[in-house]
Amino acid sequence: MKLLVYVPLLTPRIKYIFNFIFTDILHTQVGFSSNLQEYNESDLPKISYASRPVKDELFFKQDEFLLGHSIKPPTIRTSIYGDMIVPFAVEGGVLPFDIFAASFYFVSRFEEYLPFEADENGNFPADQSLQSKLKLLEFPVIDGWAMLLKNILLKQYPGLHFGKKKFEITPLICLYPSTEGSSFNLFKQVFKHFGSLLKFKKQVRTEPGKLSNLQLFLVGQHTKHNLNAVYFYRPALEIDSVTDRQLIFPNSYLQLIKHGLQKDYRMGYLNKPGFRAGTCTPFYWYDLQLEKMTHLLVHPVPVNDLILKQSRTFDKDKIHDQWGTMINHVRKLEGSFYMIWHKDTLPEYGKGKAGRQLYAQLLADFSTFAP
Repeated sequence: MKLLVYVPLLTPRIKYIFNFIFTDILHTQVGFSSNLQEYNESDLPKISYASRPVKDELFFKQDEFLLGHSIKPPTIRTSIYGDMIVPFAVEGGVLPFDIFAASFYFVSRFEEYLPFEADENGNFPADQSLQSKLKLLEFPVIDGWAMLLKNILLKQYPGLHFGKKKFEITPLICLYPSTEGSSFNLFKQVFKHFGSLLKFKKQVRTEPGKLSNLQLFLVGQHTKHNLNAVYFYRPALEIDSVTDRQLIFPNSYLQLIKHGLQKDYRMGYLNKPGFRAGTCTPFYWYDLQLEKMTHLLVHPVPVNDLILKQSRTFDKDKIHDQWGTMINHVRKLEGSFYMIWHKDTLPEYGKGKAGRQLYAQLLADFSTFAP
């Protein structure tokens, strides 16, 4: 049974975010109509997304943001909903904010196209993100809001079908060092490796005699917890001068597309954990300059081991609790949790062995327990 949405003007932005939320996250069908007669005569479950309701249907008040086709700062008012401060506040609808405008703003990384004060390495600072300012960065808010929509719809339309999802943890294991030298190179070296990851993706060989100690440890952990890790054996080719740093929009992704790449694993921050795009569901990148969805599949990566290298030591228990809470959020939302680890943060000796202990403990505590 398809959900029918009345939209006076169906823009590419509206179509993209509705399909992402309903199709990719909620696994249900959604259709659109801008014809009032067709909408009124339909027997399908239906909602409206407009400036005013049609009749007495579930009405979601529309902010003007998704009607636009330019990249300029939107006017963002906030409101309180439950224990959250939410953006794109509206009045008169089922919700006190435009859930679709807010979701699009986050997942498209709209704010990173606007002028911002870069950090010392020229990157967009996590603290400047709207999620961080609203204290939403460590929670995949789009998936949480999608569950809210699902519950609202099921109360009105109990027969509406939503497909089942499965929680997954996917370690991204880089079997090469994360840095070679200075702290600047720590940032510069790591992210040049991710321009074309899939070109060097391999399965770990299972012949015991050919595996290093680290590989034996990883195979043991991943087998124990039934995880499908992705392994990278050497840095990817430098295909441009942008992807040797944190993502810069839109150039980083335009270069990947130019070189025919179809997947990316860099949607996260170098020095702070969080859901940079506001979601724990892989999504196809939306090109704001062309106003269209691309074929580049982006995998959100909320944590990476570079965070552990910001100081000589780290509080293993604190990191375990912080990252574990994020994993637990994703588990409850039946999403996908990706995390990057390099060989030099998983040693079996010296001070660095705390990284291996942290890795094993995270998998033991958060990968296999039941919902």
